[in-house]
Amino acid sequence: MKNKFQIEIIKLLNKLFKNLIFVTKYNSFKKRNYIDGLLEWDEEKNALLNINSNKDINLENLLYVDNQKNILINNTRLFLEKGAANNVLLWGSRGTGKSSLVIAIYNLFKRNYSFLMIEIKFFQIQYLPKILRILEKEKEKIVIYCDDFSFESNDKNFILFKNTLEGTLRKNQNIIFYVTSNYRHLVRNMKNYHIDEINKKDNIENFISLSDRFGIWLGFHNFSKENFLRIVFFYAKFYKLDLSQKTLKDKAIEWSLLRGSNSGREAVNLVRFLLAKEN
Repeated sequence: MKNKFQIEIIKLLNKLFKNLIFVTKYNSFKKRNYIDGLLEWDEEKNALLNINSNKDINLENLLYVDNQKNILINNTRLFLEKGAANNVLLWGSRGTGKSSLVIAIYNLFKRNYSFLMIEIKFFQIQYLPKILRILEKEKEKIVIYCDDFSFESNDKNFILFKNTLEGTLRKNQNIIFYVTSNYRHLVRNMKNYHIDEINKKDNIENFISLSDRFGIWLGFHNFSKENFLRIVFFYAKFYKLDLSQKTLKDKAIEWSLLRGSNSGREAVNLVRFLLAKEN
């Protein structure tokens, strides 16, 4: 016959045991469902791993792409709240803010929404079907971020990506693709064919059919000289660079000619270069 003290001890142990089971299950669920949000594929470990986003990349620091920002904000909000949104192709000149905008969007929405963003590099495209199989049972909203994608005209990865994208659209409404590329239709050298005009036209239509899988195209172009200078001045102030406006302007013009670009990336590169010299 157990006394009251023994009974209370047993009850307490049972309660602790139940709590331990709950915590174990919760931790397992948390690990399996990648609660932390931003992930990348590790081909050596054959798994998705959490990574830290660059918190310095935010919408306020991306200048002269307001239309692109507004469209991507609205599309992302629609996806996270209702699911009925478009895949987005962000295409255009290098260094004009395509990748930064995607990361800034993640930093904006992660504050109030639970979702995953998975970054896929082009050389990892062969793993994409496997990654999607891993994610197919996830209940979270998932943005697949494909950075700097482009294909040669005879690239087998073109067919792989096109079929994967088409299949995902058909099967899983919780997954959306944000893809950046320097090419409007994701294909390099579309004009370089040594075939007859009929086959040439068929091939071009086939390549364009990939970009048609994206309901939204956002174009990014080199900035005008005036806007490039404004971006340089903005980041010089942001990083507290101690130079006169005239000196900074002269160096910015020289830098853009040397680098052959008026992009936002080159504006930041210049300011960081001058900061290093200053220190």
